[in-house]
Amino acid sequence: MERRRESSDAGTIPESGTTSGADLVLLHDGSFEGLLSAVYDAFRLRLGGARIASRARHVANLLEETRELETDSVKARRVWDGIVERAGKDVAAMYRAAFLCEEEAVDDALWKCLRDLFSGPDRARGRNLLDPHVHAVHAAACRVRHEAHLFTGMVRFQQASDGALCAVIAPDHDILELLGPHFLARLPGQPWMIADSRRGRVLGCDGASFRPMECDPAQLPRDAREAARLAPDGEDRWRDLWTVFYDSVNIPERANPRQLARLLPRKYWSHLPERTRTAPRRAEALP
Repeated sequence: MERRRESSDAGTIPESGTTSGADLVLLHDGSFEGLLSAVYDAFRLRLGGARIASRARHVANLLEETRELETDSVKARRVWDGIVERAGKDVAAMYRAAFLCEEEAVDDALWKCLRDLFSGPDRARGRNLLDPHVHAVHAAACRVRHEAHLFTGMVRFQQASDGALCAVIAPDHDILELLGPHFLARLPGQPWMIADSRRGRVLGCDGASFRPMECDPAQLPRDAREAARLAPDGEDRWRDLWTVFYDSVNIPERANPRQLARLLPRKYWSHLPERTRTAPRRAEALP
């Protein structure tokens, strides 16, 4: 269970000291707020040489000491404000996107970038792409943003019994929050839901705003065929529309399987109705 508490401390990010903590790993709860809280505590406790990792992703080592830290929203806000002040909103957004990569190495690279960013008066530190840690963070952010961009064209909605649009995806990275602004603008006033079957998380929209929710992954469809059960009374008209659209724009004589697999990776095909159908459909099949 996630532990949170409010802090009454005032001030900015504490100055880092000289204590190394080289064999110490600071564990956070896996949230971005938890990571920022751990960064604050690492400075406060003068543990510049310690590592920071997610509790769920960290692989224990007998030669290291671990310390679990609480998530503190006030500490996290101070660190975030410090990043924006020193590096700007674009760099802060890059750090946030890189965190969504969900790799243990990225957590540690983020910590090293932030440690350099907050150490000393030189505000260019922590932003130099020639630095290996900054480069790792930038590369992770690019991977996350690239996948989010792909999914703006690969989310396949279908209508549920309550009239809302529903879709199920299984991306490599935790990109749900990056998809929210796109579909909120694309479908104004329309309630919709995008579920991540890999992580058991749902992004729900009431037509005016969106918010993340947790759910049981076992209750979510695993592919496009299972997603059809979201439709009322087995109605698959939306699935038919996707396949008819695909057939109407497809030119068999210009088929290029290798190019298709490059632009539309096969690992995503199980959630695309036009790629999982058992037989081609024709436009005449629809009234």
